[in-house]
Amino acid sequence: MKKITLILVAAMCILAAPTFAKAKSSKKAKASKNKTVVAGEKFFKDPKTKKAYDFGGLTVYINDWWSNPNAAPSSKFEEDQRAFRKSLEDTYNFKVIQKDLGAGWSDHPSEVANYCITGGDDARIFVIDSRSALSGVANNLWADLSKVPDINWKDKKWNKAVCSVLPGYTFSVGKPEPRQVIFFNKRVLQENGFDPDEPYNLQRKGKWTWETFESMCQALTKDTDNDGIIDQYALSGFNTEFTLPAIYSNGGQLTGRDKNGNIYLDTSDKTMEALNWVKEIFLKYNKPAEEGANWDYFKSDFLNGKTAFYSDQEYNAQANGILATMKDDWGMVCFPLGPNGDKKYFSMNQDNMFVIPACYSKDKINKIMKIYDIWTTTVPGYEDADAWKEGYYGCFRDTYAVDETMQYIIDNSKSWDAWLIPNFNWQPIAWNVCGGMDPAEVIESMRNELQAALDDINE
Repeated sequence: MKKITLILVAAMCILAAPTFAKAKSSKKAKASKNKTVVAGEKFFKDPKTKKAYDFGGLTVYINDWWSNPNAAPSSKFEEDQRAFRKSLEDTYNFKVIQKDLGAGWSDHPSEVANYCITGGDDARIFVIDSRSALSGVANNLWADLSKVPDINWKDKKWNKAVCSVLPGYTFSVGKPEPRQVIFFNKRVLQENGFDPDEPYNLQRKGKWTWETFESMCQALTKDTDNDGIIDQYALSGFNTEFTLPAIYSNGGQLTGRDKNGNIYLDTSDKTMEALNWVKEIFLKYNKPAEEGANWDYFKSDFLNGKTAFYSDQEYNAQANGILATMKDDWGMVCFPLGPNGDKKYFSMNQDNMFVIPACYSKDKINKIMKIYDIWTTTVPGYEDADAWKEGYYGCFRDTYAVDETMQYIIDNSKSWDAWLIPNFNWQPIAWNVCGGMDPAEVIESMRNELQAALDDINE
């Protein structure tokens, strides 16, 4: 691979603390709220010495573009986590400080690259996003962690989506961030003869598919006053957030890898079938923009009860999202299953990634990785597998969205190459297809541009 330029192609999505709730039940995590967190025990032994690890006072900096190490804890969990991590640091003689690198989001990739090229005497882990991932591998900036000793990569704490983006290089802990979903207006469904929870009912049975979704769209798109003009539409569609999961739900992909590891533009039958389906859905059932409307008119249309479905990302449901104050009751389901996919509900991974500079010695890399492994040990009292849900319940109007939808998509966050490729501007595919253009013609008109981006990666 030749050296490539770091560019801006992604933005950080931050999970906000929930404040709005109208749940049908109130499942609670089993964390012990008053547990004193101490870690004096020798949990971790160096396999070489058979004694507790001693890292000699090494300080590891985790550099991102947003963290303030002096910020006060915002919850009881954060208080307990800090106390537990402090005891781990004392027991194993190390320190971890997560802080803003100081360059800001726009300059973060270049600052990271400069450090990895020139090296340093300290010990760092860098948080990166899609702007840096492949270019870092192309330029040998990231350490290969696949052979670091005494790391149990099968531990449930690891974010499987992040670890599979660039296997052996990228890592993180925690649950994947949920992405593409379908929101639905319960009032609109009920007024049109449906059970207000019908999407949940279908999803629960594994029958939330393109076919059942399209059947509901057909019933919800009407000429209500018999004047020959459709005045009620089923869908408020964010074209990119609808097109992308449609492709992957059908077993297709934007890009694939050949036996030599080269990335290619995928125009297979499954991908093209999905694009043609998207075109038909938007032509028939998506509410068109009114004259003078903003580009994101579809959001306010759903918010104001003008459509039954809204395709976008889960962050709309967070405490600072647009749905927090929506008047009508609403729910959230996964993207419907395509006819040729693997029949598993999912979302598309776009999480930030952790990497360790390759400029360090092998011994130092091993120490940094093991320190992070120890430092991210699950806090005693918070081992409940469902504890993560507490941060989401308050964002939704029912618990189905968390216990079912969120569970599905967090368990199955798909990795995909296209979002990592500099200058691979795939979004116009969605814009044009959703605008009614023939998918084959759209792909052909963009082929040279997209292939140039792939050639840069493959050479």
